[in-house]
Amino acid sequence: MSVQTRFETEAATIDWGLLAIIVTLLVFGVVMVFSASFAQGIYGYGNPYRFIINQLLALAVGLGAMVFTARLPYTFWQRWSVPMMALTLALLIAVVAVGSETFGATRTFLNGRLQPSEPAKIAIVIYISTWLASKGSSIQDVKVGLAPFAVLLGIITLLLALQPDISTAILIVATAFIMFFIAGAKLRQLVIIAVLGTITFWVTIQYSPYAGRRIDAFLDSFNNPLQSEEWQVGQAAKALFDGGIFGVGLGNGMAKLPGHLPVSWSDNIFAVIGEELGLIGTLTVIVLFALFAYRGLRTALRAPDSFGMLLATGITALFILQALLNIAVAVVLSPPTGVTLPFISYGGSSLVSVLGGAGILLSISRARAPAVSDKPKRGGPANARFDFGWRDRGARVSGAGSGGSAKPELSTEERIGRTTKRADSAGHQPQPSV
Repeated sequence: MSVQTRFETEAATIDWGLLAIIVTLLVFGVVMVFSASFAQGIYGYGNPYRFIINQLLALAVGLGAMVFTARLPYTFWQRWSVPMMALTLALLIAVVAVGSETFGATRTFLNGRLQPSEPAKIAIVIYISTWLASKGSSIQDVKVGLAPFAVLLGIITLLLALQPDISTAILIVATAFIMFFIAGAKLRQLVIIAVLGTITFWVTIQYSPYAGRRIDAFLDSFNNPLQSEEWQVGQAAKALFDGGIFGVGLGNGMAKLPGHLPVSWSDNIFAVIGEELGLIGTLTVIVLFALFAYRGLRTALRAPDSFGMLLATGITALFILQALLNIAVAVVLSPPTGVTLPFISYGGSSLVSVLGGAGILLSISRARAPAVSDKPKRGGPANARFDFGWRDRGARVSGAGSGGSAKPELSTEERIGRTTKRADSAGHQPQPSV
């Protein structure tokens, strides 16, 4: 195959819709990071371009990571999931022991330049996808499925709570819960996980002064966010209120000025979007993430195997839950968390990790299983591999827990060949295909 033919073949299999959504979010993010950070750059560092230059450098590295992971067969991550998980646990332990303290938490290395919990999210999703895909129908056995799964999540939650990084722990547990459900876990197993998770986070909050202060401040400000004693909550609510429907104009917001909304270019960038672009701008962001969710789940639906399906589901769920949590903070539906808005917020570790995960999603979309038709048959699922088993309460996804035993779909030639054999055995003369 010539280089040109190979390029055309690869280009034809790329999910251009998903790629267009990612690029739109990135461009939107670059514009908003510059608008939200140039004032702090002038007053704090004497350079209005300080933050945007760092963001563009991270974007260049992230795009390189996305291209690399998109071209790499996604099955590569399945083979290396165990070493990646071991490295992830080592980094999470190291950051607790020798990490740098920023904003009252020890989550980073090199004075805030490297946050290992960001790539850890992707690595954990890869490992859980591998583990669930390998268990087969035994995932419904408590000793094989629920018990090891709960222990794994408990270890991860403990290491993140020690930083403390409660919000990341919640994101990972919620994403794993969704993946466990899709893999075919029984309802009572899901209830047990939900109860244990709730108890764990309640105990963590009770014994963590850092998390406790944020919860108390949030509860105090819930009735009247504009009069909140928690400075960040009050300023975010004021920014959204001032923006109205159409906003005050790009670059004209007051929330980003020093002494107003803290870290407006990162954790609280959604409030800046609301102030400067109004309700129209915030709804645009929400619609873009809704479209991302649709394309991501569509990729999971068309994945050629159980590992690819679970991995695409996990990455999509992780990014969407993170976006929802960031937005919930801005609209005073959640305590301040420190979670970034994927693809948009300032932050090198976050942006590179998110783009690397997006590349894996694109890789899965390129390897989609051949289907007879994208249109569902009357009374049947759109794809034979993806079948919610509500009637017999079996696995939600056909083959999701089969350990690779699901039957592959037949090509057109194979289907014609089988039809011919059946016709011969029945004593009928097969009709030539057109």
